[in-house]
Amino acid sequence: MRTAIATGLFLALGSLALAQPYQTPEALLEAFYSPYTSGDFPEDESGFRSEALQALYDADDANTPDGEMGALGFDPYIDGQDFDLTELEIGDAEIEGDTASVAVTFENFGEPRSLVYELVFEDGGWKINDLVSTNPDNEYRLSEIFAEATGDAE
Repeated sequence: MRTAIATGLFLALGSLALAQPYQTPEALLEAFYSPYTSGDFPEDESGFRSEALQALYDADDANTPDGEMGALGFDPYIDGQDFDLTELEIGDAEIEGDTASVAVTFENFGEPRSLVYELVFEDGGWKINDLVSTNPDNEYRLSEIFAEATGDAE
């Protein structure tokens, strides 16, 4: 019984932490990447995403047949399928009004990776709006991956 109560409290508190608005872009990205080192991934990551990015995830889910893989065949936030992240560095945010850009670098299995997060301030906190991989061997924009999957790419 105590285990069930403790688990319930942990999940409730974890959900509250995820629901909290992030007052700085750096705080958002630190919280977002913490599961990659702790192994404690939230069941619902929507609190990290802007309404626009969440709509892309929701549309992909709705358009993907049961048992099939959606638009993402890898984790775009680590530029791979598996991870062993080290040397994580979250750069200083370049803020312009309600938008921000933040460079994030790390090594995944010893391979250097470089991403640029495009963030938006909405609902009282910073959220991930898009992501760009600047790795020469795998350049991509997250929103374009979703667009290509639906045939909406330009």
